[in-house]
Amino acid sequence: MTPITLVLPLLGRHQLTNRILTNLEKQNCEFKIIIADGSRSPFSCDHKNLDLEYFYNGFDCDISQFMNKMHNAMKRVKTPLCMTFDNDDLIDLRGIRNGISFLSDNKEYSSYRNDVKRLCLEPSAKIEDSIYTYDSIEQENAEERLSQIIRNFNAPSYDISRTPIMKCTFEILDTLKNNDIQLYMKSWAYIAPIFGKCKRLHNESYYYAIPGDSVVQTGKFHKFKNWVKTSYWEESCPKMVSIIGNLYEHIHGKNVRDFFCRSFMDEICRTNNLVDIDQNYIDTMVLKSHKYDPKIKNITSQYSFDFEDFDYNTVCPAAHERFIEEFSHG
Repeated sequence: MTPITLVLPLLGRHQLTNRILTNLEKQNCEFKIIIADGSRSPFSCDHKNLDLEYFYNGFDCDISQFMNKMHNAMKRVKTPLCMTFDNDDLIDLRGIRNGISFLSDNKEYSSYRNDVKRLCLEPSAKIEDSIYTYDSIEQENAEERLSQIIRNFNAPSYDISRTPIMKCTFEILDTLKNNDIQLYMKSWAYIAPIFGKCKRLHNESYYYAIPGDSVVQTGKFHKFKNWVKTSYWEESCPKMVSIIGNLYEHIHGKNVRDFFCRSFMDEICRTNNLVDIDQNYIDTMVLKSHKYDPKIKNITSQYSFDFEDFDYNTVCPAAHERFIEEFSHG
């Protein structure tokens, strides 16, 4: 068994799914790919050279249904590591193999990511700037790591992660019936540094986001800077505090709800040009967070988070120029 499973969530755009699966075939992908389909019409394909496991989860009518789909996908993962990727993008398996090798040698790290660049395909393939430029999160103290990820948020969608973290994250979000995209993205990101350091490199071919095809790029979903103005906020904020507070206490035996809520609200104020939130508001959100504790504690109690050892020593040269040349002549 290979040490990683690639998870591909779908919501239509089947021609793009065939594009990335064809590209993975050409790269001789040796990893299992779980296709979690939430399209209106189920996807079908004929990629016999790939190790595919497909399931249809019903139409993703909202974020809550997507959370259920991702929870069901994670339940199927049997490998120590997993990674999600989108059908409108491209990945370089050489960079993925390097990330697997890094996590094999560095158990104190919970996640790994290398360069995520924009890739324009018209009129010809052209690499643009990196999407994420923040440094690795490598403080020894978990509170300092948590504070760092709040200030310097990077979406975790492209990370190679330890599987138990991913399983627990999506089980919690599914159980809470989360229908808020910001709670989904932020809690996923904030959870990773609780469990360990997060490697963020910027020096080799790894993941290519292709502008224009993403559902998020259409502006359909609310952004972080508008979160406090949405109907989700008053429920999502205490949910977030409960998720992070429970996981941190489960791993480190310390109550950080007030610290986390204050750090989180400071970033909300900074992003939205708001005046500082007073302590009464922090206290209220912390108090409300306990409403969600029973469900979250029931989930976290089922996980030991003893990350599985595995040996993987494959290191590959992974240059952007080489990947684009191979893609262009594929």
